[in-house]
Amino acid sequence: MRLARVLCPAGLAAALLLAASPAITQTTYPSVKVSGRLHTQFYYFGNEDYAALGGNTATQNNFFVRRARIEARVQLNEYITAFIQPDFAGGRSTSSSTSCKPVIVNTPLPDTVSVSCSTSSTGGVRLRDAWIDVRFNKPDAGTALIVRLGQEKKPFSRYELTSSNNLPSIERGAGRGLVGNQSNNLFEANGFLSHDVGASARVEHKLEGGRMASLTAGIYNGRGESANDNNNAKSYGVRASADVWSKLSVGGSYFSHDGIVSPDSAYRNNGYGVDAQWNKPGEPGLFALAEYLGGETAANHDINMTGIQAVAAYNIRMKSPTSFLYAIEPALRFDRADPDTDTDDNESTLLSAVLGFYLTSKAQWRIAYENQNFSANGASSISGVRTALTVSF
Repeated sequence: MRLARVLCPAGLAAALLLAASPAITQTTYPSVKVSGRLHTQFYYFGNEDYAALGGNTATQNNFFVRRARIEARVQLNEYITAFIQPDFAGGRSTSSSTSCKPVIVNTPLPDTVSVSCSTSSTGGVRLRDAWIDVRFNKPDAGTALIVRLGQEKKPFSRYELTSSNNLPSIERGAGRGLVGNQSNNLFEANGFLSHDVGASARVEHKLEGGRMASLTAGIYNGRGESANDNNNAKSYGVRASADVWSKLSVGGSYFSHDGIVSPDSAYRNNGYGVDAQWNKPGEPGLFALAEYLGGETAANHDINMTGIQAVAAYNIRMKSPTSFLYAIEPALRFDRADPDTDTDDNESTLLSAVLGFYLTSKAQWRIAYENQNFSANGASSISGVRTALTVSF
């Protein structure tokens, strides 16, 4: 009898615990996750021969805030997600507009006409990502279909789509202080990558061993970040990628950009890319990414341009748990851009040698020696130092 009295309360407690455990692990909707990133930079470059270009090369040295973003991800239920990401790094701008126009991008180098897009932001704030996802399958489904409406990055260029939270090369294109006509700069100016307003659909399929294959197709206004359409055409693109091995992923992209080139308001220029990646940024050991981009310029579809970019980094984790440093990461970057494949001696090459120090997994200080060299006869190169202190949270 005494044994029964002892067991009954114990059994009752166990039953109550088991009954309560599903409630403890159940997700409560809506759930909100707030995160962000702050990236600061300084550079010193011998770019005095290109000061007439203004813009990036207007000053030889400069402190600036590269990114200052707060992100909010809201999960309304298993099927609907919303995301918004403003950027406060725009400084003291007081107006807002986005404009694209043909310009000569590499004076005093051989003249090549491209398209330059610029955005000024009200109160120094820019809207980067802002979208709503509708998922048509449960999260644990082997194959999922997700439809997105809003502002996002176009499905083009693997390195452009790699999060800026941790870039071993500091910049994707030629950053401030250099002439802005490297691969990333050219393909953004001609409408193939970066943010745009529109809709996309993504199919994700889980493979064995945690690998993933995906296919994304999107349609956009074609005018870039936070801009209304200005004709009756739309830009569209598709990207496919697959993890072919535990750490190896390959992919390809195609994008068709619409534009108004007087008197032809139905003008289109097309671009494509192929890429491969080993490992992920910040993971122990080797990370490597390489891609080839090709396309037509937005000003004249008879002009073809190409870009080759590659980055490799080796992350060395510190063994001591009390070490001030979390990891050390040397990295190398190569970028060669040709704005007109039919014109000789107009390519530019950017080489970066970077040494990164991880203070934590989410805080990095990097210093890079960069050299931008031009194939034009008599054109001087630009070299100097870029450093960045970055955190994400």
